[in-house]
Amino acid sequence: MDAPPRGRARTAWPSSAEQRRLLDLLSHPPEEAARRLLGTVLVRRLGSAVRAARIVEVEAYLGQDDPAAHAYRGRTRRTEPLWGPPGTIYVYFIYGMHHCLNFSVEREGAAGCVLVRAAEALVGLERGAATGPGRLCRALEIDTGLSGTHVFDHRRLYLREGTPPRRVGVSTRIGIRLAAERPLRFFDAESPAVSATRG
Repeated sequence: MDAPPRGRARTAWPSSAEQRRLLDLLSHPPEEAARRLLGTVLVRRLGSAVRAARIVEVEAYLGQDDPAAHAYRGRTRRTEPLWGPPGTIYVYFIYGMHHCLNFSVEREGAAGCVLVRAAEALVGLERGAATGPGRLCRALEIDTGLSGTHVFDHRRLYLREGTPPRRVGVSTRIGIRLAAERPLRFFDAESPAVSATRG
């Protein structure tokens, strides 16, 4: 198992004050919220088991003005969580095999989100288990059953404050064709858990 790379991971349910700080972090436009999410810790509780990973790679999606965003084609039953308040969880299934985790950001009705692409294993995970969005969701057992819930509505999947990266790398987003030139992927430039394409 990985040891926490920078201090011990805190996995207990966050205090009200910490929840407010994290919600403030998410209450920014997608590009800024994405940068601020780097270093925060995802905690997944499955019965008595706890898994935790530090977010090291994200992508920003700008809502209905972004041709690469799921919100671009309008509001549907599947994409409804994107219009929720900051911290609403949006999980989608792609290529018939992968789940991808997103958080709605900015404000209710804006439809911007941040895709979590990779995280460093901290607790209950093997090294490299959460490198890439599909691997991350498999490692944390995240699926569409969580979509539409809020990150602080329950104790199954939530955020904790962590250690921000010393250096943030920036590149274009991975695996998209539309608006592919926009530099909206952000990652911890010193983390080995970032996916292979560093930009």
